Amino acid sequence: MTTYTGAVFNNGVVARLFDVLATARETGGTAPFTEEIARVNRTLDSCATTRWAMPSATLAALLDLVAEELRRSPDRDLPPGFPQRLDALAGDQGRTAFLTDTASALRTSQREGIARFEDVPMSAWEAELRFTRLRDFSWWVESDEYDTFEDGVLAGVTSEHPDGCAQVLPPLVAELHAALLLDGDPRSVASLRSVVPWATPPVLRDVLRAASAHLLEAH
Repeated sequence: MTTYTGAVFNNGVVARLFDVLATARETGGTAPFTEEIARVNRTLDSCATTRWAMPSATLAALLDLVAEELRRSPDRDLPPGFPQRLDALAGDQGRTAFLTDTASALRTSQREGIARFEDVPMSAWEAELRFTRLRDFSWWVESDEYDTFEDGVLAGVTSEHPDGCAQVLPPLVAELHAALLLDGDPRSVASLRSVVPWATPPVLRDVLRAASAHLLEAH
């Protein structure tokens, strides 16, 4: 197998899916697989960019293609580590059956609609992806370089002024609003705080006010 073909297995979305399912297997058997599949679909549907680059149907098709290839050539050379990861996930089910069943589960979950946080709480790995701007803003909130919390937040909000504000602040403002909307879902809030410990409603609102004021008054 060429290095380029091997990337289908060990890089990108297939590898991330396997990481998520492996963690679910380690922590709770096979039952959490359904919820993790729903979270994967929710992540793939979370913005226009991901829907354009990797729709759920494409991920499911990749799994089916891998299964088909393994069915035709069970002894073919695979990237180092991949057979072991696949066998650990598949268990007694077998490699090809696991791949095709996971592909089917992705399609079923997609047909059922994107899961709400109230039904399938946000996980820590989702929070890592959804709140990257908040996580990156942590230094300004937690740093002891500034005399006050307000000074640190203002420095963070204006750190890319003027040319970088358009790239930095609108996504930050969107994540601040999204984080505040989680407040009624304690399990999702816990996942967010595992990634951004300072993300309490009062602090989020203070950062939101500072970021919004800068965009309104300085641009």
